[in-house]
Amino acid sequence: MDNYQVAETLRSLSDANRQMGLYEEGVQLVKEALEIYEQLGDTVEQARCLIDLAWLLLADTQLNAAEEAASQAINLLPEEGKQFEVSRSHRVLGSIHHSKGETEEAIDHFEMALSVASSFNWHHELFWIHYSLAQVFSREDRFDDTLVHIKHAKSYAGDGSYTLGCAMELCYVFRLRNLSSTAKSLAPDVENHKNMISKLFPITYLILSHTPFLSYLITQDINQRQDHIRLSIRSKPEPDPWPLSL
Repeated sequence: MDNYQVAETLRSLSDANRQMGLYEEGVQLVKEALEIYEQLGDTVEQARCLIDLAWLLLADTQLNAAEEAASQAINLLPEEGKQFEVSRSHRVLGSIHHSKGETEEAIDHFEMALSVASSFNWHHELFWIHYSLAQVFSREDRFDDTLVHIKHAKSYAGDGSYTLGCAMELCYVFRLRNLSSTAKSLAPDVENHKNMISKLFPITYLILSHTPFLSYLITQDINQRQDHIRLSIRSKPEPDPWPLSL
């Protein structure tokens, strides 16, 4: 096995560890791969390792380190010829800034990723960019913008069960947020909030009242609601949303 094969194996093992939530082990493995590519002088593969490292560090909430890794990846990539890696770099930077609460920076990076991916019509990449933008705008209660990106994400979801499930999640979260915003503007407390939803949207209330959604709609943070929504639409672990290749 030559050095390239060793490095690629380490990178694949790192990704497997990330999917299992073993972030520290994943970081160590991808750093070993990165060292090999540095010795080989292969800057493109170094950039790919740094992108993977950024996703791992983001998942482990090491946000500053994740941002540094993604920024290094962009600096290593050539201006032409590796646009897929450029798109992935900006997408992970968008997610990092979103996690930091830096909305405008997040949008800027997602839009740069979108510009690149749109030129090549990369459906998988376009799905995740629109998905991420919908999350950003939803958190800002920008419902019109959220809906636009939900529609785009759904159009790129394809036949994959995971991406279709995530598209459903976006629709659920958007609907719940919109209902919550409407009712909160009309009712000052939780009980009136429940009553207002039941009066304005009786069918939706009937459905929600038989699921975990309603209590989380009214009392919990959006991220906690998303966790419960995910549990309701996924029956088993799904594949990686950020695969090593398209």
